[in-house]
Amino acid sequence: MDPNPQLPKKWKVMLIGDVAVGKTSFRTRYIRDVVKTSEAPTIGVEYETTPIVLKDSTTAKVVLWDTAGSEKYLSLTTAHYKQSHGALLFFDLTDRETFDHVSFWLSQIADKAEEDTIVMLIGNKSDLVKDNPSARKVSEHEAREFAQKYGLMYHETSAKTGKNVKEAFSDLLEAINRSQMGDSSRDAKEKEKERNLKIRIYRELGKLDEGHDHNEAVQPNRCCC
Repeated sequence: MDPNPQLPKKWKVMLIGDVAVGKTSFRTRYIRDVVKTSEAPTIGVEYETTPIVLKDSTTAKVVLWDTAGSEKYLSLTTAHYKQSHGALLFFDLTDRETFDHVSFWLSQIADKAEEDTIVMLIGNKSDLVKDNPSARKVSEHEAREFAQKYGLMYHETSAKTGKNVKEAFSDLLEAINRSQMGDSSRDAKEKEKERNLKIRIYRELGKLDEGHDHNEAVQPNRCCC
């Protein structure tokens, strides 16, 4: 018997963003490959566990924490950012305000989550953009430029049709796996670089929404696909 058996992988992934950007629909599409045409806004935090098989044939248990986007639950939801391995940060491709609020959510991640949390920016509801290109309010170039500036991964998805949902989530999990496997061999300079990045994100973004009622743009009755 191996005296040092490999511990099972268990990762915590947060789903973060404004109300009605499609976090819950993304979760249900990924886990059960279904989506409701209308979802009630998440109250506080919901979580769900799913097993996954990685490209290296190892398995992991992933716990998806689906957080409410409403201001009144902010202190509750951000408290759960601790000890997270990854985060999916959502905005709605057809709603400019949800992209403008990404900086706020990113500052919360930088302030509350672990320094090595891997973040992927998700532009959701791509089906609406495909059907009606004029509905797009955030260009892919702008979103990718923002993601590149802050060291984020980026995907455009549709929880409604399932397009890129599994691919995006798989890319995040593979990045987490690489980070976890290489963590013991990373030198101090690389870890310090990551720490400084988090500090820079917080300093640049942390006060952008100061004095702004984040709940102003919330429209809880919109479709969440």
